[in-house]
Amino acid sequence: MKEDKNKRRSNIAKMGAKLFSKKGFAETSMDDIAAAAKLSKGGIYHYFSSKAEVLYFILDNFMDVVLEQLREALNKKDNKLERVRGLIFCHINHYPKYLAEAKTLFHEVQNLPPKYYKNIIAKEREYNHITHNVLAEYFGPSMKRNQVTAMTFVLLGMCNSIYAYNPENPVSPKQMSQMIFDILVDGICGIQEKNRGEK
Repeated sequence: MKEDKNKRRSNIAKMGAKLFSKKGFAETSMDDIAAAAKLSKGGIYHYFSSKAEVLYFILDNFMDVVLEQLREALNKKDNKLERVRGLIFCHINHYPKYLAEAKTLFHEVQNLPPKYYKNIIAKEREYNHITHNVLAEYFGPSMKRNQVTAMTFVLLGMCNSIYAYNPENPVSPKQMSQMIFDILVDGICGIQEKNRGEK
C-alpha cells in the first residue's frame, strides 16, 4: 500500500515538474496538476497537502538522485583527471532524463517555504562542495583555493546552461560533456602556467 502511494506521489510530481517547467509555479494550480495526473482535485490532496509540497517533493527527490549518482560515478574513478571527466559526464547526462526537474530547480526553488528552501539549498551546497573537492584534487597546489572556488562556479555554470539545450540537437549530451571537459582541462593549463610564473 505504501509502495503504491509513493508511486502515485512520484507520478504526480512528474506531472507537476512538467507543468512548473513550462508554465511556472505561480501559474500552475493544483487543479492543473490533478488533471495532468488524472486525479480529482480532492484526490490529489490525499497525496499532497499543497502545491508547495509538490514542489518540494520534486526538488528534494531530484537532488537526492543527482547526489547519489554523482557519488557513484566518482567512486568508480581513481584517476584525478577521470574524476573530473566523470563529474562532468554525470552532470550533463541528468538533463535528458530530468529536464523538467532541472528547470524547476533553477527557476522555482525560491517559491519554497523557508524550511523546505533551506533543505534544498543545503543539498545544492553539498553538490558544489563535492565538485570543488574534485577540482581541488585535480589542480593540486598549482591552483589557489579562491581560483578553485571560482572555477567550480565556472564549471557548474557551463554544465547548468544545458537546461536550455534541446535534446534533439545534433550535439548529443556525450559530445557536450566532452566539449565542456576539453574547455576546462585545456583552458586551465594557461592559468596553471601563469600561477607557476608568479611564484
